[in-house]
Parts: sequence; structure tokens; C-alpha cells
Amino acid sequence: MNRNPGTLPGNLRAKKILLIGTLGAGKTTIALDLAKRTGYSYISIDECRIQHSDSTIPGEESAWWHFLAACADPAPGILEFSGGGPHVHEVREALLDSGLPVSIIWLDLPHETCIERASLRQKYVPAPFPWGPIDISVQAIYSSIERAWDTVWCAEPRFHTVRMRFQGSTPYPEMFAKVAAALFAGMAGENPYPEEP
Repeated sequence: MNRNPGTLPGNLRAKKILLIGTLGAGKTTIALDLAKRTGYSYISIDECRIQHSDSTIPGEESAWWHFLAACADPAPGILEFSGGGPHVHEVREALLDSGLPVSIIWLDLPHETCIERASLRQKYVPAPFPWGPIDISVQAIYSSIERAWDTVWCAEPRFHTVRMRFQGSTPYPEMFAKVAAALFAGMAGENPYPEEP
């Protein structure tokens, strides 16, 4: 994959940027590149699981405690989790507690693309529950995001939310450029890429 998305302008004001999407949507790749180019810290629920969990329920609670603390921290940051599931309301409240502007980008790619990418993953992430087959997990997570999108993320008027639909064949630099444009446009109150076809 060609990961040469270019640079970002230096005028990004302090904010929280949350990337959401199902398995294999490209959240980590884009988040890491955004962090590199903005100088913002990066944290994901999976990284919290790797650092603070031991595949037990208390370990999972510890991972979520650390992730929520990062969401509430008043420092700017790039954050990543699915955007669905039982913790969406806690994440929403923690982001509001940060006192910073919040941009939420939903990376919405075809399920086949996400399944293919997620199948190639090698990283072990501790969890207190067994994951189901990837194709079922991708669909279940996607359905959970769909439920939360209008009722949690878009319902909060202080959040700048953008659902970015991409084809599986969209080159990475193009994806990154559109995400960056949506983030910068959000600072001016405009969004040139709403609901990508």
C-alpha cells in the first residue's frame, strides 16, 4: 500500500479526532498518519487492551478506563475505536468532558474489503471474550455503528461528524486526503465530502 498522503497544514487547532469503523476499515493506518502529521498523541482501545488488559473482565475494564481517560484529557489527540457497542455513551461523555472541539470520522468501506483486510491481521489483542468469525464480526460491528451514528454521534451538536464512504479500491493517499480535508473543513464549519457515494 502506498502510504504517502502528503502533509497537513500547520493551522489545525487543538481538538479531539475520533476515527470509527468496523474491523479492517483503515482506522489505525489513518490515525497513525494523522498523529504523525499533527503531532497529536494517538490512542486506541486495542492499544489500551494490549497495554492494560490480560484477557480478563477486570483487564477489559482497565483498558476501557485508560481509553476513557484519554478521551476526557484536555490535550488534543487522535482516538480510535469501533464507534459502536456498550461504551458509546461513556466515550461521548468523556469527549465532551475534554472541553475541546471534537471531530468524528466514520470510515465506511465495503464489508468484503474490511473482511479481507481484517483476515490479514497478525496483531494479538487481549479480550475476555472470544471473537466470532471475521465476516460475522464485521457485520455485527457495522450494525452497532449504524445504531449509534444518528442516536449518539450525530445527535450531539458539539460534535463535527462525517461519514466517509469509500470504495474498496480507493487508493490510500486519496482516502487520507479526503479525511484530512473533512477535518480541516470542519474547523471552518464546512464539509466538502459528506456521505461519500
